[in-house]
Amino acid sequence: MDLTITEAWALWWSGQQLTEHSIHGMSVLWAARTGKLLAFLAGTTIVLDIIGSERLVAWGNRVGKSGYLVVAVVLLFPIGVLVLTETVRPGEWLLENYPPWVLWLTMAAFMPLIWWAMDRIPIFSMKLVVKFGRMLANQKFERWLRTIAVPLFFLGFALDYLAF
Repeated sequence: MDLTITEAWALWWSGQQLTEHSIHGMSVLWAARTGKLLAFLAGTTIVLDIIGSERLVAWGNRVGKSGYLVVAVVLLFPIGVLVLTETVRPGEWLLENYPPWVLWLTMAAFMPLIWWAMDRIPIFSMKLVVKFGRMLANQKFERWLRTIAVPLFFLGFALDYLAF
C-alpha cells in the first residue's frame, strides 16, 4: 500500500511493520536505505570538521598519485560486489554466478585504466580532495554545509527508523 510520510509514521507508532508498504512510490526498505545514506553523508560533516581543511589539503597533496586510491579501489570494489551478490535474491544479478577470483581478475584488468584516469579525471585523483579541503576553509561554504547536514541527518534517521 502506498502511504504518505505522515501515514507511515502513524502506522509505525501503532506498532505495525511497514516493510510491505511504500512511501510516495518508494518501498519502505529503499526509503530506509536512502535514510542510512543521508545520515551517513550528514555525519561526514562532523568527521570533516574534526579533520579540518588544512589537514585534508595536506593529505591530498601528500598522497597525490601514490596509489593509495588505487589500492582502495582494488580492495573495496570486489568486497562491495561480493556483498551485493550475497544480499540480492538468487537469479536477480548476473555476477552471483561468478567466483570471487573472477571479480578480482576483472578488477585487475581495469587497473591500468584507473591509473590513467587518476591523472586525467579529477574525481579519481586526490586533486578533488585538495579542492574540497580548500572549499572547507571558506566560512560561508562550511556554514552552508552544516545548514544542509542537520536536516539531512534527521530526515535520514526518520526514514531509516520506518523499516524497523
